[in-house]
Parts: sequence; C-alpha cells; structure tokens
Amino acid sequence: MKGTFAKYILFGLILVLNAISLKASGQDELSITAPTSRISIVDANEITRSFNLQEVADVHYTSEGLLLSDVVQLTQWQREYSLNPIPENKVMWLRFQIQNTGNDNTPLVLIAGNTFVDRIDGFLLDEQGRIIQSIQRNNANPNATSSGIHGFRMSILARPDQALSVYLRVYDDGPAILPVELWNESSFEQQNGIRLILLGALSGGLSLLATYFLITYMLKNAPARFWFAIFAVASMTTLLSAEGILPRLFGLPAYSAEITAFSLTISLFAAIKIGRDIFVPVSRLWLRAHYILLFIPAVTLFLYNDFWQLVSILVVIIAFLSSKLFATLIYRSRIDLRSTIIYFCGWLALGLVAVLEVITFTQGASHLSYSSALPFAFTCFGIMLIGVAIISREHSSVSRHEQEQTDVTEDLRRVADVYHNTAEGLYAATSDGTLVRANSAFVSLFGFESEKELLNQFCKIHELFCDPIEADLLLGELSAQRKVLGKEFKGKRTDGVEFWFSISSQLIESKSEATHYGSVFDITERRANQINMEYLNTHDQLTGFLNRRHFMQLLSDKINESHLNNDQLALFYIDVDQFRIINDSCGHTAGDVFIKELAHELYEVCEPKSIFARLSADKFGLLFHYLEQSKISEMTQNILDQVRDFEFKWDKHRFSQSVSIGIAKYEGTAISAEELLSSADTACIIAKENGRDKVHEFSKEMRIKNNYERELYWVEEINRALDEDAFELFYQHYRPLNKADECDYYEILIRLKTKEGDFIAPEFFMPAAERYNLSNKIDKWVIETYFSWISGKLEQLDSLARCNINITGPSLANEDFQFFLLNAFEKYKIPHNKICFEITEKVAIMKMNDAISFIKQFKRLGCTFALDDFGSGFSSYAYLKNLPVDYLKIDGNFIRNILTDSIDLAMVTSIRDVASAMSIKTVAEFVESNEIMVQLGKMGLDYAQGFSIAEPAPLITFVSYNTVRTE
Repeated sequence: MKGTFAKYILFGLILVLNAISLKASGQDELSITAPTSRISIVDANEITRSFNLQEVADVHYTSEGLLLSDVVQLTQWQREYSLNPIPENKVMWLRFQIQNTGNDNTPLVLIAGNTFVDRIDGFLLDEQGRIIQSIQRNNANPNATSSGIHGFRMSILARPDQALSVYLRVYDDGPAILPVELWNESSFEQQNGIRLILLGALSGGLSLLATYFLITYMLKNAPARFWFAIFAVASMTTLLSAEGILPRLFGLPAYSAEITAFSLTISLFAAIKIGRDIFVPVSRLWLRAHYILLFIPAVTLFLYNDFWQLVSILVVIIAFLSSKLFATLIYRSRIDLRSTIIYFCGWLALGLVAVLEVITFTQGASHLSYSSALPFAFTCFGIMLIGVAIISREHSSVSRHEQEQTDVTEDLRRVADVYHNTAEGLYAATSDGTLVRANSAFVSLFGFESEKELLNQFCKIHELFCDPIEADLLLGELSAQRKVLGKEFKGKRTDGVEFWFSISSQLIESKSEATHYGSVFDITERRANQINMEYLNTHDQLTGFLNRRHFMQLLSDKINESHLNNDQLALFYIDVDQFRIINDSCGHTAGDVFIKELAHELYEVCEPKSIFARLSADKFGLLFHYLEQSKISEMTQNILDQVRDFEFKWDKHRFSQSVSIGIAKYEGTAISAEELLSSADTACIIAKENGRDKVHEFSKEMRIKNNYERELYWVEEINRALDEDAFELFYQHYRPLNKADECDYYEILIRLKTKEGDFIAPEFFMPAAERYNLSNKIDKWVIETYFSWISGKLEQLDSLARCNINITGPSLANEDFQFFLLNAFEKYKIPHNKICFEITEKVAIMKMNDAISFIKQFKRLGCTFALDDFGSGFSSYAYLKNLPVDYLKIDGNFIRNILTDSIDLAMVTSIRDVASAMSIKTVAEFVESNEIMVQLGKMGLDYAQGFSIAEPAPLITFVSYNTVRTE
C-alpha cells in the first residue's frame, strides 16, 4: 500500500500518538492480547446483513515465506488488531471459521481491505483442511482473481452443517488495522448498488457545482468562483481515487496513492486560494504556512515507508482543517456573520466526514458499512456550503448598508418582543405606585385579558396586594434604597384567588419624574414545597406523627413555659415489647405496617392537647400536663389496655403485643429536655427488665444506680474483649448499581463476643466505649486486625475496589490515632485508595472542625470518606457543603418503603439531586429486595447495600462477591 489519504483525516492524530510512542520505544511489534489456539466460529445462518470479523478473527504475524500448511499448525494466535504497521518482512494472517446451522445454502461475500492495501491472498478450506477456493487481490497485478474495486472480495457458499475455514494473508506496510466483514450476498449487492448510486450522485453534484461556478466566474470575474470550481473537481477526483475507481479506470491500481495524493494537494491548494479571497485581507504568514504544508506530502512520499507517509500526510490535513476552522473564527469580523457561519459549517461538515470515516475505520467496518451514506452526504453538503459562502460573501458587500438599517429596526422589534413575550411579568409604575405599563405575563399573572383591562380596573399596584400596607412598605424601601430584589408577597387575582409572588424592582429618575421598573413571577408552588419540606422536617415519614427532633424542640419549649407558669408535665417513654419478632418472622414491611397501626392506636387514647411523637423505630413519646397523680395513672392504664386489645394480622399470622412505659415528671426543677427524656428512657428500661408490659416511674436514685451499673458492665466487657481478643470482625458486601464490576466492595463491621459465644452489635456497647474513652482503642483494634488480615491475602487485596471502615468521634480529634493510622498504612503496605472511612452524620456535625481536618489530611493520601446515616434531618444539608466527603450513605428508613411511600421516594430523590450537584456518590442502605434495588438503579443512585445484596458474615470466612454470585 502507498498510503491512505483523504478518507482517514482525523485518524492521523491517533496514528501520530501511536507512531511517536512506537519510535521512542524502538518497538516494531504490535500490541497483542492473550494468545489462543481455538479458531473463532461465525454462524452463517445468523448473518442477515453483515458481520464485523475484527471482533472474532484471530491474528498472527509470520515471515513472508511461510506456507498456508504451516500457518494452519500455528497456535499462538491473537484476538486484537493494532494501529501500528505490520512489521518489516512479515505478513499478517487472519483466520476464522464459518458454519451454517440452518437447513439452506447461504451465499456470503467476504470483504477485506481497501483501495490502498498492497496485496491480500484469501484461502477457503473445508473440514479436511483442503483448499476449495483461493483468491488474490494485488495492486501490482491488475489481473488478480479478486474483482473488488475498493478491496478484496471473495464469494462463499455456506452449506448446511458444513464448516469452512478462511485464512487471509495481508502484505502491506501501512496500519495493521483494516476492514474485514462477512456479508449476506443479497445485502451486499443491494448495499454495493446504493454505494455506487451515492458515488454517482456525489460526482454529479460536484460536477454541476464546478460547471456553475466556472461559468459564473467568466461572467463576474470573481477569482473565488474559479478556485471553487477547481476545488470541487479536485475533491471529486480525490474521492474517486480513494474509492479505487479512477486508478482502475486508467489501469493504474498500483498508483492509487499517488493519484489520490495529487488530487488532494490540488484540493488543498484551491482551498487556500478560496480562503485568501474570502478573508480579504488575510495574513501573509498564514498563506505561506499553508503553502509550505503542501510540500510535506510530496517529500514524505519518496523518503519514508507507507506508515510514515500516512502519518505525515494526515497531520498536514488535520492542521489544514484546524487552521480553516480557526481562521473562520479569527477573521470573522472581516466578513458578514452569515457568510462566516456558512463557511464554518462547510468546513465543519468536511471535518465530520473525517470523524465518521475514522470511526468506521477504527471499528474495522468496510466501505459498505451503514454509515457510508453520511460521509457522501456531508461531503457534498460541506462543499456546497463553501460555494454558498462565496456567493453570500459577494452579496453581503453590496447589501451591507441596508442590512445595518434592517438590524437597527430588528433590534427594536426584538426588544419589544422580549418585553411582551418574556415569561416573567414586567411592569412600569410611577414613584407613587401608579401602573403605567405591563406586559402579557404580568397581565395574565393577575388574571386579566389585556393590559388595557388591567390599567382600567387597577391603576395602582396596591390593589394587586392582599395587604395594601405591604405595597407601601415596598415603595418606601424602593425610595430609600433605589432597588429591591426578590421580595415575596401574597397577591390576589381578579377572581379573588390568592397566590404568592416574588418582585424585584429598580427606581430610575429622569428629568420629568421617577419611574420604577420591576419584574414579578409566581412562586406559589415553591412556597407550597417549602411548607411540605417543613412538614417533612418535623414529622415521621412512616406514621405521620411528630419526629424525635421536633418532639425534643417542643419538649424544651414546654419545659421553659412550665418553669415560668409552675405547670406540671409528665413524659411517657413507650417502648414496644418484642417488636423484633414481627420483623424477623414477617419482614420489615410487616413491621412498618404494625408500627403505623400501633401509633394510631396509641394516639387514640391521647388527650387533644398532648404531644405525641415517634422517637425511633419502636419507641414513642407522649407529653401532657397533669394536676393530680391520678391523671398519670389513668393515662398509663388506658395505654396498656389499648395495646393489649390491639391484635395485628399479617397473612396467616396474628400477633398480640404489649408496651413498656417509663414515666418522668417535670415539677419545676431545672432540667433540660434531653435529661427529662433520658430519665424516662431509664425508667422504661427498668420496666422492661421487670418483665415487660410494665410501668415504672423515674426517681433520682434510679438514674445513679442503673446508668452507672449498665455502663460499668459494658466497660468491663470491652476491656475483657480487648485483653482476650474477643472482638470479631464481620463484613458485608455492597455493589454498584450503574455498572458491572468484578471487584469487591464491602464494609467492615465489629461484634463483641460474649463468654457464652453470642455476638453483640456495636450499638449496645459503643456508647459506653465513647463515654469512657475506649472507642479509640476499638478503632485501633479494627484497623490493626483488618490491615493484618488483608495484607497477607494478595488475591483479595487485588480484587478489592473499596473497603469501608467506621471511625468514631473521639478518634477524629485524637492526634495519636492519626499517627497510628499513618503508620498502619505504611506497616502493612495497604493502598490508601482502597480504604473508605465512614463517619456518622451526627459525629460529623458535632465535631465539624475535627472531621474536616481529619478528612482533608487522609484525602491527600488517596483515602475516601463516606457520611453514614445521611438524611435523618434536613439540617444536614446546611453542613454537607462544608464536609469534603466522597459518598453519602442514605439512611435505611428512607429506603425500605421507597416502592410504596411517595414521601420516601421524594426524600431519596432530593438527596440524590443534592449529592449529584456536589459530585458525591450515593449508597442506599437497607436494600432488602431486588425490586427496591431495581428502583434505586432507575433513580440513578450509585451503590446498594443490604440483605438483598449480601448479609454480614465473619471476615475469617470471607468469600468474594463474584464467587458467591457464581455459586
């Protein structure tokens, strides 16, 4: 092959990078993949149109003298092509097998190479390895057996249950990648006919353009028209030469490259002349640089091999096309915008031709690929646009003055259109609020049919406000500050309907009077959403009653009021007994339904003025005023009786439940809401310990005794576990939702192993650990144990994408812990980018400065960070923008009912949108069914974690997720 020229323009950049890399390293071998000895099989019965064999054909590079019988015995075949040239003194062999699983004969056509490939030999072998067909295409030998004009062509008849082996031998010193396709014969003939029609249409169109511009050049003596005629003819001959038509027509197939290069050079030269005439005056340096570029192809054509010829010529063409596009932008002020756009689009269309051809080439598709119509169309379209730009340029110089006047008129019309048709309501009013003008949006916003009707009925803006005093305040602020922005008021339409609107206005003073101009738009929906968000922020999503955060706020307010009024308050802490039985036997869905029904049962016995809230999963709070102790006893008995009479039904199951109640009274002593709730909680725990379905009232002695004993027990257990190594690491897999990934993602969990062999979850012992400064030791134990385990398992470390490890609050502020962590990474050689530290939302907010400092220090090393239990309160949004985390783990309470609860769906959607805006990945917790996982994937969340993916398991029994899935 002598070189591939005009068809693969942008492909040159790819070749340059590969060629430079190849030359710098001194390698002349091709990039390969793992070797294979099995020959790929293509089912002829499934080829209804065409099949790209680059996806399956095996490749081998041998010496030129190796025979087919020797090649058949080779085993080191590859499955990948390369952009590098075929090594010197070697040939490239391609092989694949055709089988017909159908019942009828299937005629096929094998297409390989293109006009510029030097030589291709094709061999068709039967099951016994006998050659039944041999075809050759050789540019140096026009009488070769292949009849393809553009490339190699072999007709193959695939008979039923017959296995045919195809071997292709390619002699060439250009890029090793070449199109190899297997076509259904009828589809090939049809598509080949379409291609010839397109070639004929393009040639005819270019001929007509050239003739028209040559004749008009003689009439108008416009040089640009003459050079465009030359450009159109040269472009046509370049295309026909690249397609192999002209070389075959003149009996010179071996000189296809030279003919194409000559035609291409003339095209570029004519394009330079066109640019010089359009961009008058043009820089001489720009012209000389382009003329020099034209000499490079001629020099490389005789001094270098085909590969480097292709690289140099395509670099020239890329530089030329780029310069034409940049010149259009640089010199656009010298011609009218219309001509600039047309001229730019013309060259852009030619650039798109190059892009399409490069894509087709790099995918190994032939000249009969589905995209062939686009290059032909864009070529004709691009050249035509360049011609139109020449004509437009001539006309613009004549009509410029008229156009300037038209532009002035058009600008005035556009200003009027913008004023009348903008989506925002615009108005003008005098300084006292008298309306002067209003656009259509303003008129429609307040319910009128026309501006005239509005001005006749409401002459002042005061009449548009629900409260006219607000209009006076607006005018007063406007008079003082000269400008107001985004003020929100409630207005009324002509039919009396009230709505919210936002107004911005500015006061402009002129010689005659002061006028203010403003814009108004409807914000009713936004205000409604704001109200909804406030509701979501203060109410539990499942039951609809108050949530814990808002309950604590109201409790604090009531304590302050009672302190002033000497009122007596009773706080009930209600804990559902054995709620876990329903969850374990019927699932979380049944548990949610049960909690919702039970909450309404409890609310029925509450007094109208009492405050009732859901504090956590199975715990409720009740606050009310009382005058006598008998009122508390009556309320207690009503609650116990109501729950005892309540029977929950789910499928065939029936459950009778009970509750334990802790009571804490506020009688004017100085105590906070948190302390009062803690007292009620302590009393409730004692009620449970006394046998459940009980009530216990808090006393001061109880707080000291029980809290102290309980925390002391866990402190002793933690110290024992640290001394006896009685902690156990568990892991739980989680997976990406938007991609297939063979790597492992999991979170490390800790359990405390009791003397009886039971495993205790961290929520039971970690509060005491943090209170008595033991959590830091636990964090160190987790990291030391896990790092030691993973460092000795290179296979698991290689397959690990990310391991999540929880960090407690005290560790964030402990400088010694940070030094320990840095040394642990160094000691066990753990890559930083494989570790993601999790910090709970509560800890991140309470220890904001420590968390930010810790995150920044280890993010610089490559670690990532996740914010755990995110979404428990909307206030977290205010802190999120200050925390440089990489992942948000959405609280599972929003995930479990996402398929049935529109509020949960809206909450998760909101968190996803905020995270996406901040480039933070999202992880959904408590994913307990495939249906939920599918919904989360559709919503665009990134990861899912829960029992639907995998359950927690001891780390010592670790199994890769992909192994579990395969089994």
